[in-house]
Amino acid sequence: MLSGCYIYRPLGTAEPSVRARVAAELTDRGSDTLSRDVGPGITTLRGDVVSAADAEVILSVTSVIDRSGRDQSWKREHVRVPRMAVQDFQRREFSLGRSLLLGAAFLGGSVVAWEAFQGGIIGGGAQRGGGGGAPK
Repeated sequence: MLSGCYIYRPLGTAEPSVRARVAAELTDRGSDTLSRDVGPGITTLRGDVVSAADAEVILSVTSVIDRSGRDQSWKREHVRVPRMAVQDFQRREFSLGRSLLLGAAFLGGSVVAWEAFQGGIIGGGAQRGGGGGAPK
């Protein structure tokens, strides 16, 4: 929640810059080529660009996505990605709108929970005043 929401958008340039957080969408052949390094059926690598050359990009991989859409976390292992294996690069961007929406939902949920908690304590307490003694 505190880290906000991020989205991936087209890179806009042919060359990813070093230290940029990117998603490398692989071609079918690229997925097959990299299967020994990243596992079978991987379609997307996410991570930071360590270096970028004409023939390859080295990524410090934070996660991979397989053909079924499952996201698997990695521990920043370096992977050499041949350029011919990449269909498209996308960059990771902070999404202010989504972050504000998530923050508003969290705040609203917190208020509702607080009100329910307060109502439960106040409304559910024992009645005051004697009940059960003989009248004087």
